[in-house]
Parts: sequence; structure tokens; C-alpha cells
Amino acid sequence: MSIAISTRIPFLPVEPVSKNVIHVCSHYTSGDSVYPEAMEDNQLAVVSVADSLTNALRERILTQQIAAGDRVAEAVVAQQFGVSRPSARVAVERLIGEGLLERTAHHAARVLTLRAETLHDMYLSRAVIESSAYRRLTEQDHDYARAESEITRLHTATARGDLIELVDADVRFHRELVDLLGSAGLSAIHDKLINQMRLCLAQVQVHHLLDPAVIEREHRGVLKAIRAGDADLADRLGREHLEHARDRLLAHLGSE
Repeated sequence: MSIAISTRIPFLPVEPVSKNVIHVCSHYTSGDSVYPEAMEDNQLAVVSVADSLTNALRERILTQQIAAGDRVAEAVVAQQFGVSRPSARVAVERLIGEGLLERTAHHAARVLTLRAETLHDMYLSRAVIESSAYRRLTEQDHDYARAESEITRLHTATARGDLIELVDADVRFHRELVDLLGSAGLSAIHDKLINQMRLCLAQVQVHHLLDPAVIEREHRGVLKAIRAGDADLADRLGREHLEHARDRLLAHLGSE
């Protein structure tokens, strides 16, 4: 099954916004995720201008409304969204920190262009971190409810055709597992890496390279192996999961 891409931009201001704004948060903020299932009816999430702008730009990048290599200049962002230059600067710097934008000295930020060597490096780094984490988790007792909830969220996002929610659930499944090791340093390294890979994961879905149902099934397989205490199986399934996406994305890049 291919996912129908939803390119709605829930955070795009249509008028200049004030310093403090309230939005109904339909995806996630820069901190903990806030999505509809976690909110009571009619509850509003307070989102700053910088958070709202970061979310809007992130969504446009992931859905290719801002294409790879495009300039994202702070002055232009401020003008288009009707926000201050400092707010635009904060949003751009956050996305640079996430790895979705890159900037060289004295130049405006640009959307990261995915190259074969970059993909190989990112997927190798993930495989080393995540496979080691899965092996350690098989030796410990943990509550995997949060990882399970991300699998459910991925399933729901697939049914809705919601690309951004799907990518976030995919990312957070792996983050929840690594975070269970309780290592702040390891989580920080993995967090930066996997945030940068949001662009890879979005590309896989935009170009229909991997059925989301396969991703869900592979997540369940990894979690089942960890719970069963089977380190070798968890390691193998985790690596195969990454290789499926990597190989399809590399093949797609090679065909362009």
C-alpha cells in the first residue's frame, strides 16, 4: 500500500502574528510530541512563534515544497510568514541543528541535498547505535508501552495519509528504544542523527519506495525480538529494517 501524501500546512500564519500565539497543535512542538490522541477535547497547546515557524518550515521541507538545495534566507522567511527577523533566525538555526538545513560561512542556509555518500554514512551510524542498543535491551527489563504507542501512531498516520505524522512516529519509535538505555550522551548523539534522517524517511514515502505497512511490521518484529531476549534476532531485524529503506533510496537517487 502506498501512502497518499498530505501536504497541509497547519502552522502557516496568514497574517502577521503577535509575540505570543496559541495554536491547536496537530503534530509536534520542538519539545515533547503533542498529537491529537494525547489531548483532551477542545484543549489548546501553547506554541511560540518560533516553534510554529519551525514546524511550518520543517513540514514544507519534508514534503518538498521547499526543495533540496533551495535557499532559506532569514529575511525572506520573516517577510513571507509575517514574523520578526529574530524569530526567523531561531527557526532556521533549529533546522540547521536538526540537519534539515546546512549553511557555510557567509551564506544563507540551504535545504540539505541527499547524496549517496551522505546516506551511506547516516545509515551506517544508525545501524551501529541502534543494533547495539537492541542487544543491550534484550538483557534488561523495560516497559515498552511508549514504543508500542509509536507503532500505533504510525499505523494511524498511514490510514490518514499523513506524511509528517508517519515520519515522526517512525523516528520516535527508534528514539524511545535508545532512550530506554538511560544514557543521555548516547541519546543526544542518536537524536541529532535521526532528526537529520527525517528527510530520508520523508523521501522514501514521497516517492513510494517502501510501503508503510512494511515499516510497521518491521518495527513490531524488532520489538518482539527484544522482548523475547533474542539479541541476534533483534540485531539482524534492526539492520535489515535500515537496509530496506537505504537500498531503495540509493536506487532512487541513482535513477535521477
